[in-house]
Amino acid sequence: MNDTSLNTLVIIETNHPLYEQIAAHHETRSVEDALASFKTYDLVFDLSALRTKKKITLLKELAKTTKAEIITDLTLAWGEMVFKSCPQVTGALSLLFYSPTAAIEYSTKSEKTKQQILEFLKSIERHGVEHTDLKLGFHYPRVISMIVNEAYFALEENLATPEAIDLAMKNGVNYPLGPIEWGQKIGTKNIVDLLTEYSEITEDPRYRLSRELKMTGKNI
Repeated sequence: MNDTSLNTLVIIETNHPLYEQIAAHHETRSVEDALASFKTYDLVFDLSALRTKKKITLLKELAKTTKAEIITDLTLAWGEMVFKSCPQVTGALSLLFYSPTAAIEYSTKSEKTKQQILEFLKSIERHGVEHTDLKLGFHYPRVISMIVNEAYFALEENLATPEAIDLAMKNGVNYPLGPIEWGQKIGTKNIVDLLTEYSEITEDPRYRLSRELKMTGKNI
């Protein structure tokens, strides 16, 4: 059951792709405003688009101003490290990347937090997919980022045009969107940030950025 008496805050910036939809149903504040406020909340959804180091810093600062349980977006952050470093975080989700199926990954420490996340997702017309063993990060943003990156490697090597790459993947692999188009809907800067984070954490060559993608992401 959803406890409608919970006083809930959503920390979100106005440039977040779901800002208008979330703001229509929930009280929202920017990161700056949330840290400056000492209003009492029962539950906080932190949807800031931050990589691991800055995310942990924010969550620790937030814990000084509220005793509320915190559910945080870890699209761009090292999930296992955030959970280990921030005990006030009881759950995580991945809302930053556009999902053509409206499916949102989440991970929780308790059944209560699971229900809170599912109710929140329902309020913005999304449905949840549980990730039970969150280590480096969520599956969807990692996989789609690598696919988009490979498409930009193909562009870099002049193997095909953006239109041809998208058409081939939609018709040949039945993707709902081509990887170039998909990357644009997500925002190439977000993809660059995620792959850079994973590359630095793991030193795995799989996450090596295409020069073309890096230039595109930095220019936006």
